[in-house]
Amino acid sequence: MVIRKFEYEDLDEVARIAATSLQEEYTIDFFLYLWQINPNGFLVAEKNGKIAGFIVAVQPSLNELRILMLAVDKDYRRQKIGTTLLRELLFRFPGTRRVYLEVRTDNKEAIKFYEKNGFIIKKKINDFYTDGSSAYLMEKILF
Repeated sequence: MVIRKFEYEDLDEVARIAATSLQEEYTIDFFLYLWQINPNGFLVAEKNGKIAGFIVAVQPSLNELRILMLAVDKDYRRQKIGTTLLRELLFRFPGTRRVYLEVRTDNKEAIKFYEKNGFIIKKKINDFYTDGSSAYLMEKILF
């Protein structure tokens, strides 16, 4: 498996993985915007020549990262791809002290994944998603 920066040619596969893995709907333009504002925080996992997953994060401050999306294609789940993407992201931002994200309160699988990777639930945010669903704010303090 190779973890590398997102490239324009990855756009269709990343959009497909997002559409089949995440409940929110995202436009191609949105992915391009995320790539534009933080190209170092947009990584893909490539396995056997195919995009298996991706992670997108922004850096709100020098020592913070906010993960906006992490998705792994259903055919590649349970192969440590999400964990590898998460670790590589943190490796590429060595000064990071705090990493945080929002996750749907009913997404038990994702919550369990993040907890396994050292995140804790900090609070519930009501009416966070476009469909009115709530989210948990989860964070990981690195040092």
